[in-house]
Amino acid sequence: MENSQKRKKIKVVIIGGVAAGTCAAVKARRTSEDAEIVLYEKYKYVSYATCGLPYFVSGKIAEAENLVINNVSLLEKRFNLKINILHEVVKIDPSNKTILVKDLRNNNKFEDNYDKLVIATGTKPLLINKEFEDANNVFYLRTIDDGLKLKAKINLIKNELIDLNHGYSEHEDVILDNLKIPNAVIIGGGYIGLELLDAFISNGFKVTIIEMADQILPAFDYEIIEYLENYLKDKGVILLKNQEVSNLEKDSSGKIVKIETNKGAELPVDLVFIGAGAKPDTDIAKECGIEIGNSGAIIVNEFMQTSIPDIYAAGDCCECTDFVSRIKQSYLLAGIASLQGRIAGYNAVGGNDKFIDSNPTSIIKVLDVFVGKTGLSLKLARKLGINAAKIELHALDHGGYYPGAQMIHMMLVYNKDDGTIIGFEAIGKSAVDKKTDIISVAIRAKMKVWDLVFLNFCYHPETGSAKDSINILGMIGENIKKGEVSFIDVEELRENLANEELAKAQLLLIDVRTRREFNMGHIDGAINIPLDELRDSLKSIEDLKDRPIVVYCRTSYRSYNAYRILKNAGFKEVFNLNGSYLSWERRL
Repeated sequence: MENSQKRKKIKVVIIGGVAAGTCAAVKARRTSEDAEIVLYEKYKYVSYATCGLPYFVSGKIAEAENLVINNVSLLEKRFNLKINILHEVVKIDPSNKTILVKDLRNNNKFEDNYDKLVIATGTKPLLINKEFEDANNVFYLRTIDDGLKLKAKINLIKNELIDLNHGYSEHEDVILDNLKIPNAVIIGGGYIGLELLDAFISNGFKVTIIEMADQILPAFDYEIIEYLENYLKDKGVILLKNQEVSNLEKDSSGKIVKIETNKGAELPVDLVFIGAGAKPDTDIAKECGIEIGNSGAIIVNEFMQTSIPDIYAAGDCCECTDFVSRIKQSYLLAGIASLQGRIAGYNAVGGNDKFIDSNPTSIIKVLDVFVGKTGLSLKLARKLGINAAKIELHALDHGGYYPGAQMIHMMLVYNKDDGTIIGFEAIGKSAVDKKTDIISVAIRAKMKVWDLVFLNFCYHPETGSAKDSINILGMIGENIKKGEVSFIDVEELRENLANEELAKAQLLLIDVRTRREFNMGHIDGAINIPLDELRDSLKSIEDLKDRPIVVYCRTSYRSYNAYRILKNAGFKEVFNLNGSYLSWERRL
């Protein structure tokens, strides 16, 4: 056999050309120069930033073209790929290793063959009501074209009402309150709908959000989301929680003009946005016999292989194992999709890399507020039977003496049995990403809460503090470990105070802030003993040593000192309010 004899040229076909699909294609090419790599995408763009779409609609991203990361010609030339846009793969035949493709430009169908196939079909929107589908003022946001249509509609409504209201204003007897304000209804309190609030509010829309769950962003804990909900209410956003659409009213043109909910709310409508979420797009995989998990996503092994030989899957259409909980589902995060695509592409051309699991980490910007999350929520951890607890902390994003410091509200979740960090959430106007990323790494490293004390961070007064809030979380954890503090959560205190007999007969609530702070607002039933006066006041409460006492301040630092004073003085049942007054109010 001659050395010059060529090896069989492998052909890799990839279905889907956004995050996972393009990552698979370029990694396959970097791994093998010999492989033939063909990509099919039913949309007219590949490799575009879907996460940037809300910001294009709001105008923060000026041009739609800025969302395209790599265009077709660049990818084809640089990576020697064959990319077929506006082509939809409608069927897979694993027995013959062929696919049936529909050319969406002319509806012609043809077959193509593969040696290895990568499915990266992403997601499809959840349909909540078929009557929405043919209405001309209902919008989704999945593609650049969706963004263009939505932006155009917002501008059209705004300009029409400017003209209308200008006509009204020419009459002296018109009252300003009678001027027409456009109404936008968002169905679903998830990421995309909330990120679009800026586009609606900045253009003068009155916004109502209808959410089936008992809170917006249901994957988060309410301890963090309550800050956001209060903030949105202050901005005039109407939140209809635990509700869903029960009836629609359309005019003769097919436009929805009124929405009714199952709890009797009646909403005038100019524009409807469907942000009810998405689910894995697994139709062609399921039809060809590929196994689908209980999550509704494609089952893959550690090599990103499906149940059918030579077929891989990557991205939002396939399952991913959660690092902490071991739950398998699609997490709909671009970072996970990109990494899965990279591994699937590598293995499709002969590689042997593994994708074991992921610690889902995300951040959302709502108006000018960031909300971040990594790991498990407290409610999910407890639902899974984990003996989980939380530490609530409020801290400035940088040195308080340096101008512009902003408060970050944080909640760390840990396993009480061994102190292992399992989750974190935060909300604020800056540095939320930094804190969330740090804890994401800590979760990966299986760190204990008290290990955070010893982490070292760069410090400049404009960007951080000499004692970072992450270190403070560790110090609190260390105090818990040593038995130097006992917390009571806000939720438990509310329950206790709601029990009038318990509240009056037993529980003593001490506010250790200054008198000025106390007079500005306090928890009903609390007495005010400022921290600096507490030692001198011990005799006045000597006879209360056997009663449960809850101490609080603004952030729980002064109340921790009060806790230690009381415990050292022989008071038996003392609790520090977790997060203190800021956690009680939960306002940004």
